[in-house]
Amino acid sequence: MKKLMGLLCLVLLAAVGCSQPQEETKVIKVAVSPASPPNLYEENGKTMGLDLDLFEGFVKARGYEMKITAYDWQGMLGAVTSGQADVAFSGISITDKRKEVMDFSQPYMENTWNLVGLSERNIRFDDVKEMMNYTVGYPRGMAYTDFIKNDLEPKGIYSLDKVKMYPSYNEVLADLQNGNIDLAFLDGTVASVYRKTQPYQDAYVFTGFDRFGYAFPKGSALRDDFDRYLAELGPEGLQAIIDKWMN
Repeated sequence: MKKLMGLLCLVLLAAVGCSQPQEETKVIKVAVSPASPPNLYEENGKTMGLDLDLFEGFVKARGYEMKITAYDWQGMLGAVTSGQADVAFSGISITDKRKEVMDFSQPYMENTWNLVGLSERNIRFDDVKEMMNYTVGYPRGMAYTDFIKNDLEPKGIYSLDKVKMYPSYNEVLADLQNGNIDLAFLDGTVASVYRKTQPYQDAYVFTGFDRFGYAFPKGSALRDDFDRYLAELGPEGLQAIIDKWMN
């Protein structure tokens, strides 16, 4: 009987395969807002950009897979805080308010904030107080809101009631073109891309305080692993990816 049972076991093993069970590949749920070139955007129906390039290197190095879901800007951040996504990236600024509800990777690049207008209107100013003379638009959920509320409003420079908010940069720039707003508040990386093909110019540039990071749910072990990957990549490897998309 024991020999018969052993034979049956061998037959069953042969039927299902003799190899040991393999660990299931981890699928990372990624939230993006693909309207922030060169960091993250769509072209011919394909999502691409600096942030995706960098994260794909991490995924490949760790043997993970990705499932990418597109949101508007506010929805992308909400997906992280609600746990619907394991990570979000699209040129996301690291702010104290955001750090209260999500964890960030180590910063991977510096950024400016640019007030951009139509070249034909030639709006330029050196004194930031002149900003009060113009209507400004930008996507909902951007860090500009806290900047205006906590920095510019107390100084009498600008107020949130003069701001018009949109789902994404695409709608902002459409309204800029149509004359419905005077200036668009853009990340410097985004502005540098659009200026190459569109009649835009900088009216004013804020510098020296903004850095991009990848956003993770609070307590994420994936964040710690991604930080280790950034350290493995090193400054030169990281800069090579940045230069590839910025130049």
